[in-house]
Amino acid sequence: MSKSHEHKIVRQTLDRVGKNWSLSSLTVQKRIANLKDIGRFMSRQGLNNITNMKTRHVDAFVRSLREDRQLAPSTLQGYVTALRVIATAIGKAHIVKSNEELGATRPNSDRFKNSETPSNIELLGEIKEALNAKNDWQGAAFEMQEQFGLRIKESLGANRVEHIDGKEYLRIPAGFTKNGLERRVEISTDAQRAILDRVNAIKTVQGTPGIIPEKFSLKQAYWKQVNSIRSLGGTKANHANSHCLRREHIRERYSNIKDMPDKSAREDAKQKLIEEVGHFDTDKLKHYTK
Repeated sequence: MSKSHEHKIVRQTLDRVGKNWSLSSLTVQKRIANLKDIGRFMSRQGLNNITNMKTRHVDAFVRSLREDRQLAPSTLQGYVTALRVIATAIGKAHIVKSNEELGATRPNSDRFKNSETPSNIELLGEIKEALNAKNDWQGAAFEMQEQFGLRIKESLGANRVEHIDGKEYLRIPAGFTKNGLERRVEISTDAQRAILDRVNAIKTVQGTPGIIPEKFSLKQAYWKQVNSIRSLGGTKANHANSHCLRREHIRERYSNIKDMPDKSAREDAKQKLIEEVGHFDTDKLKHYTK
């Protein structure tokens, strides 16, 4: 097939799906890359239009990813999601089999292995100290992750406090969350209030709506924070990447929940916790803690 035909099928694939603005920018970029791979593969299968895609084409694509490119199940899942998106867009949701049938599932032993992963608390403390010495806003963002269990991007955009029914909540705007949904986290500790006071002080000094300096875009600030943490030894291999802050926050919160004697109260507390960290299913707790 010619390059022009390949380009046509890729364009059809992207046009059919459109852009989902509710997703984070990083998720959108990954989705677009996956859709382009699908379009290129389907053009080589001889399709004249992406609407002609059938189950056999889907199976062949996933098989090529699994056998030829030897992608891990976790990576395959992203491609299968993209396949479902385009299949739904062309009115053929049924042509994509389940993740299990396509070999795109991880065993529980792999999925939940992080529940027992230790965090290097000492190194995390050193990273926090170094970031605070480097730039106020970077140190504050790191502490926002630590105190609220936020992701990096969320730590850069969450700063507004709302009062609802006599309680204080940190509002996390939709544009900063992984799933594109706004959420609120109850403010319940002095440490949380202290870091929010610091964030507000940084905003005042900078004259900005958030802690990101005016000279940086969100994307630039995100990667500066990611790279700074890595350069200070904050990596998965060292058990000190920023996700460890999130995991330790959840572990600490869950330690006060798991032994609650009343089952109904315990389940309600688990649901509140998992929603405050940006998930919906309490089974997700197994990814963070035993």
